[in-house]
Amino acid sequence: MLLASACSTKSKKHSGAKSGSANSVKTDIGVTASTITLGVLTDLSGVFAVLGKSVTQGAQLYFTQLNQKGGVCKRQIKLNVKDDGYDVQKAVGLYADMQPNVLGFEQLLGSPINAALKQNIESDKAFTVPVSWASTILDNPNNMIVGTTYDVELINGIQFLVDQGKIKKGDTVGHIYLEGEYGADGYLGSQFAAKKLGLKLVGQKVTATATDLTSQVTALKNQGVKAIMLTATPTQTASAAAVDASTGLNVPLLGNNPVYAPQLLATAAGPALTSLLYVAASWQPYSGTTPGATAVRTAYSAKYPKEIPNGGVDWGYGAAAAYTAVLKKACDNGDLTRDGVQKAFRQTTSIDTNGILPSLDYSHPGDPATRETLVSRPDKSAAGGLKVVQDLKASDLAKQYVAPEHGKGG
Repeated sequence: MLLASACSTKSKKHSGAKSGSANSVKTDIGVTASTITLGVLTDLSGVFAVLGKSVTQGAQLYFTQLNQKGGVCKRQIKLNVKDDGYDVQKAVGLYADMQPNVLGFEQLLGSPINAALKQNIESDKAFTVPVSWASTILDNPNNMIVGTTYDVELINGIQFLVDQGKIKKGDTVGHIYLEGEYGADGYLGSQFAAKKLGLKLVGQKVTATATDLTSQVTALKNQGVKAIMLTATPTQTASAAAVDASTGLNVPLLGNNPVYAPQLLATAAGPALTSLLYVAASWQPYSGTTPGATAVRTAYSAKYPKEIPNGGVDWGYGAAAAYTAVLKKACDNGDLTRDGVQKAFRQTTSIDTNGILPSLDYSHPGDPATRETLVSRPDKSAAGGLKVVQDLKASDLAKQYVAPEHGKGG
């Protein structure tokens, strides 16, 4: 197991504890004497279905191992998994059905879905791990963003391109970004980096249903761009890469998670992706060589030998470990109510996932838990289709950045 912190076995009784509950800890919603039920509201059939499936499998793998070792607070962890197909209206309805029966949401996938449910999560005090890294939800005290935010990923990634000599001061760069919180947050990072590094930025907004980016890439080519940033779906990334190569533009593409899926390497866009794409993220890809990433790869390949893995497996496993760290802290405090879990969350100053993610610190509300990212490139020979080319690092630009939504500039 990645996290060694043990659950408290204190016998001290707490007011409000349910009779017969293990360790006499205080409980309310989603917790019985033998189980802790967590919600998983994900995309298993929409535009981010590849990510949703792998993240869910990573979490299931972790909790299976955890339960075999006794679970949390002498309780087994149960996951209630529902597919919303990346449909906001469907997600809102499913959330309403699930919320009264779960302690919190171990996974809530999608920036627009997290935005739509932001006030519900806050008023319900449902401790949630969003599969969204938008800085706009950092201010929700019940959200635990595992990793850094989209804007910081882009800032670190653009600095990487400058350091590698791919772009320089005075160059024009483009950014194709999805409408909504995911794309807007990534574009914030590009705007900040462009201003600080002396780049001219040209933006192109697209919808989630767009699959052909020929017009967007062509427009950017006509602007003379030297690189294109992508905060988009994997299908859109494949289109952008193919057009980038076929038109003779051949400029580097920099995407931030979840912009890529290894299945793309088997498409006609595979060669273009391999030669042009860089991906910035704050966790190890499936091919990662850290102890945690190696352990995940070994366990996942044994459990799911026929699956095509990707880095979502690692993030899902690491996110489950992070959620468990908070639950164990709440157990040590003798309070597994929603209020108790929220209190434990803000007492969590360091979560170590054995190298899957950077060290995570949640004691500073409104700030990302880390500002470190790594950069990977598509590689058919690498397990999971990505290979690290720059290890975890926080650029000076990322360290000084504050998202404008938080009212502190940026």
